[in-house]
Amino acid sequence: MIVANSDQFPTGAQVAKNYDIVIVGGGLVGASLCLALAGTAKTYGLSIALLDAAPIEATTPTAAGALDGRTTALALGSRNLLHSIQLWQHLYPHAQAISNIEVSDQGQPWKSEMQASDMQREALGYVLQNQTMGRVFLEQITQRCCDFVHLIDQTQVTAIDNARQNSQLEYQRLGQGGTLTAQLVVMADGGRSDLRQQLGMFDQIQSYDQVALVANLELEQHHHGLACERFTPSGPLALLPLLSFKGKHRAAVVWTQPISRQSELQQLSDDEVLKEIQQHVGYPMGEFRAIGDRQVYPLTLSVAQEQARQGLAVVGNAAHTLHPIAGQGFNLALRGSFALAESVLKACKKGTPIGDLTSLNQFVETSRWDQDRVIGASDKVMKLFSSNKYHYSALRQLGLLTMQQVPFVKTIFTRAAMGLDVPLAQVLAMPPVIAARLDSSCETDS
Repeated sequence: MIVANSDQFPTGAQVAKNYDIVIVGGGLVGASLCLALAGTAKTYGLSIALLDAAPIEATTPTAAGALDGRTTALALGSRNLLHSIQLWQHLYPHAQAISNIEVSDQGQPWKSEMQASDMQREALGYVLQNQTMGRVFLEQITQRCCDFVHLIDQTQVTAIDNARQNSQLEYQRLGQGGTLTAQLVVMADGGRSDLRQQLGMFDQIQSYDQVALVANLELEQHHHGLACERFTPSGPLALLPLLSFKGKHRAAVVWTQPISRQSELQQLSDDEVLKEIQQHVGYPMGEFRAIGDRQVYPLTLSVAQEQARQGLAVVGNAAHTLHPIAGQGFNLALRGSFALAESVLKACKKGTPIGDLTSLNQFVETSRWDQDRVIGASDKVMKLFSSNKYHYSALRQLGLLTMQQVPFVKTIFTRAAMGLDVPLAQVLAMPPVIAARLDSSCETDS
């Protein structure tokens, strides 16, 4: 969703007919891809359209400080990617560092701890609220990319035809239809992408028969950068530290439960939910005082079997969704976006079409390797830690004990959790702020 302060956007702009790149989906993945492409677009004179079905939404600087709102855990490797394009400095003031991760199995004696100091790093990762990230992404687009990025909201893409030299995209906006062409169309329109399904780019889906309850909590004491992963007989429970707001300490919770409890979880009172979470996780962050808006949704694993065609690419949840047990979904999506941006840069350097299937297949090969290992690991860990069978319990305890007692194993596992076992994509930094645009914004249909 394209999010901005609404008074930044002039009305009446006209949609162009031809672009080099069209990104369908203005959420975190689509916006971050736009910024990863920005340096290349500026250097090589590419034009980009960023389309979203939702309207531009007004937000206030304090809105992200409330208890409501989804959060994302950024691995240190993701932080390094954002730093490479000079974006991280704008996110850092809003980020809560994770200094310590505690992994435990409810009712069992052994646990494992990962500490940033042991890895000689400033943090194992960072936690940000999604609304804040979206606002920062859009601020940077409007300040740095006005001369080559066109933001188009309230736009529903109805069809894509790539059976020609340039891909053709049909859309509906405010009751009127139109057509765009582009060398490359990127589908970043979320899980179960309608466009991908229309094109016959089907996905493989596996239901976990589980739901996730996601919310933010108010704590009685400061968390000191602690993140907890607690495996319970009914499913894993994760607590992530958040920045304090107006003197109130906060954390985000992701609580996995059997799908049979979906209606019950939605109907429980706040006090009942807090009590049950507290019973499962204990008091590593003290007592939970309040809970914000709760979201409960089913969990599935889905992977698009085809993620590129001539003039087309698929990224983010449109390409894959995975279990939130390890918090790797957005990190995997971000690496995929940067891998695609790297593919575009290489094509520009060679003078080849940016939508050429040979180049896009190289992007898919890189992304597939990353997807296979992350999704495979997340799936196996989820199944291991969601079973009540005795031999699985013994394996869990052996694994936690080995991690804690064998430094080499712990280092390998921690580096993987931090996203440091993946080479960084090589892309160009964002262009500098456009001085003349400091008090205005990108040309935007609004």
